Amino acid sequence: MHAYRRRRPQKRRSRLRTFFLIVQITFLLTLAFGLGAVIYAFYSVSKLLPVGTNVADIAPTEATKIYSSDGVLLANIFHENREFAPITDIPKNLQDATVAIEDKRFYKHEGIDFIGIGRSLYQDIRKMHKSQGGSTLTQQLARNIYLTHEKKLSRKLQEIALAYQLERNYSKEQILEMYLNQVFYGSGSYGVETASKVYFGKDVKDLSLSECALIAGLPQRPTGYSPYSNMKAAINRRDVVLKCMYDLHYITESQYNDAKEQKIKLVGLQRGGISKYKAPWFVNYVLDELADRYKYDEDMIYKGGLRIYTTLNYGMQQAAEEELRKGVSDAKSRRVSQGALVCIDPHTGYIKAMVGSVSPDFTKDQYNRAVQARRQPGSAFKAFVYTAAIDNGYDPNYRLSNARVTYPGYGPHGWSPKNFDGRYGGKYSIKQAVAYSVNTCAVAMAQKVGINKVIDYARRLGIKSPLTPNLSLALGSCGVCPLELCSAYGVFAADGVRAEPLAVVRITGSHSNQDIDILLDNKPDLHQVLSEETAASMNEIFRGVVTMRRATGASARGVPNAHGKTGTTTDDRDAWFVGYTPELVTAVWVGNDDYRKPMKDVWGGNVCAPTWARFMLRALKLREKEDVSNQKAGAVESSSNGDAKSKETVRRTKRIRICAQSGLLATKYCPATYVTTISADAKSPKYCNIHTAPADSDAVKQPTEVSEPKVANPPPVGHPASDYVEVTICVDSGQIANKYCPQTYPKRFLKGEQPRKICQIHKAPE
Repeated sequence: MHAYRRRRPQKRRSRLRTFFLIVQITFLLTLAFGLGAVIYAFYSVSKLLPVGTNVADIAPTEATKIYSSDGVLLANIFHENREFAPITDIPKNLQDATVAIEDKRFYKHEGIDFIGIGRSLYQDIRKMHKSQGGSTLTQQLARNIYLTHEKKLSRKLQEIALAYQLERNYSKEQILEMYLNQVFYGSGSYGVETASKVYFGKDVKDLSLSECALIAGLPQRPTGYSPYSNMKAAINRRDVVLKCMYDLHYITESQYNDAKEQKIKLVGLQRGGISKYKAPWFVNYVLDELADRYKYDEDMIYKGGLRIYTTLNYGMQQAAEEELRKGVSDAKSRRVSQGALVCIDPHTGYIKAMVGSVSPDFTKDQYNRAVQARRQPGSAFKAFVYTAAIDNGYDPNYRLSNARVTYPGYGPHGWSPKNFDGRYGGKYSIKQAVAYSVNTCAVAMAQKVGINKVIDYARRLGIKSPLTPNLSLALGSCGVCPLELCSAYGVFAADGVRAEPLAVVRITGSHSNQDIDILLDNKPDLHQVLSEETAASMNEIFRGVVTMRRATGASARGVPNAHGKTGTTTDDRDAWFVGYTPELVTAVWVGNDDYRKPMKDVWGGNVCAPTWARFMLRALKLREKEDVSNQKAGAVESSSNGDAKSKETVRRTKRIRICAQSGLLATKYCPATYVTTISADAKSPKYCNIHTAPADSDAVKQPTEVSEPKVANPPPVGHPASDYVEVTICVDSGQIANKYCPQTYPKRFLKGEQPRKICQIHKAPE
């Protein structure tokens, strides 16, 4: 009996030892598992978090901004509407309000607030539901940058590890700056700068205490607390934030009471996206250029916070939209429903205005007819026929027959060009034939110079659309877009210099120093494609279109120094006026999107030319103001640099003539030259050392400024023109150019003396 009693306590002690051993093993295994999970979390975090101390390494995405040349913000481009604000621009009240409501111990913990977590768990257990969050500002930042919002233990461990790493690599001020620029504040706004503008229409640095408290309270429930959706909830939340600030001694009692009494004045919720773009067709054109021409990827465009400075003058853009809509509206009875307009500075290629539709709602009509639509130019294409003629020995007074002629090879009965007025017979000078738009003369001229040469000149002046080599091309039978036709006519306004159309002048980083962080700095792309003599003759011809009695462009006569050409298709489906002054070149097209639907009694002279004239009168005044503004800016800059030059002598640029072969300043002996533009203060290059005066010559150097007209390739004296052949030469090799040669020029040789070999330097890329 006594032995039994002794064995029972021993068995109990044995079972207790076994139980505690199991508990210890379980605890150790749990601890090991937990440590393993933490180690794994830190390992996985090491692959997510960049090591460094520069806050820019993990800067939040930011909206890209597109500006006009006159300083107007044309568009905000974004997936997340965010504008970065440095901590120095964020009011101390907003910083304190955020800390007070989101993380009271922010300045005391190392990324994880164990006291806060304990307090949160206690409240959750006491109230039997999750009532408080335990995440610090640093944890929230880590989650927003690197993680998802899914509720998993692994995600929470990563969040803790990331917060710890962030605290190791960044100061408290940097972490707060990142948080305030990263967080979603509702109504499509990310970051405090954008939120300030969305809700109050002001920069964040100008917010009042009450406004700071309202914004600081939004991140917990951005939609529920938004004053646009629930003003009462927003005010209640603001008051909670103010109370926390007061309790933590960030503000005084007087400040607390005054802020609570302040009324909330909202700026009004604006519609976002493309509906808010100014000059929307131009903005979309710029976005296409960024992707296609400059190879920026979508993340860079929509998240990179770029600052894009364009060539567009917003004042001119507004005038273009208004006058084009008026022109089309006035012609509705003539069954006109659509139009397009493009304006370019012919000396730089800068696109100053672009209207792709008369629709007032871009969201419903995003088709850009100024760039995407290829429509028949009609008689506006005759510019290339007569340019080819003038550049190959004809002059504006050369007379052409107006006889009705049938050209064989166009169907079973041949083709007979028809004049618009139905009149035939007699002869017209080239100048008259263009002014009165005589079709028979244009076709006869195209046959004389050769249709392939006409195409060559069209290409040289900038036409890139497909062109079919038949005589009907002389009357504009192949489609072109307004932008390329406008650019081509700019060659005449610029004395034979071709300026590639340009929309983007400069691209910089977001909030960085623009003088250092320049990502793109464009210069005009200029090439001399016609001699100044040929350009002068064409200017004489196109001036006649406006000034001669009964000329087709007489409606444009009110514009000083106007030149141009009308274009109308015989089936009344397209009407054009492409005109220019020495300062600006503009193309106007009207028609219908349904190409089968003809207009009624519409031609370039009665719809397009009046629209062109109204726009140009406004645009030229704006151009004059722009020049004065630039001259003043130049004068101020010169003055600040100690330059004693007066405002009147300040010039933005100067034009110099360059030898195409040496790339140096041209002399009168250089066989092929082109004109380019350089800064007025820039030092001109040295004179060409390849083409120099003959040994027995007393030649004097040519002036550096372009003044007198020069002929690029005058034929040598002593032989008739028929004894020469023109060959396109590669600048680098001096041999016949192939399609891969980057720089070429035309040169005339006596027959038999032209080069025979094709350039071997430039070959197809592998």
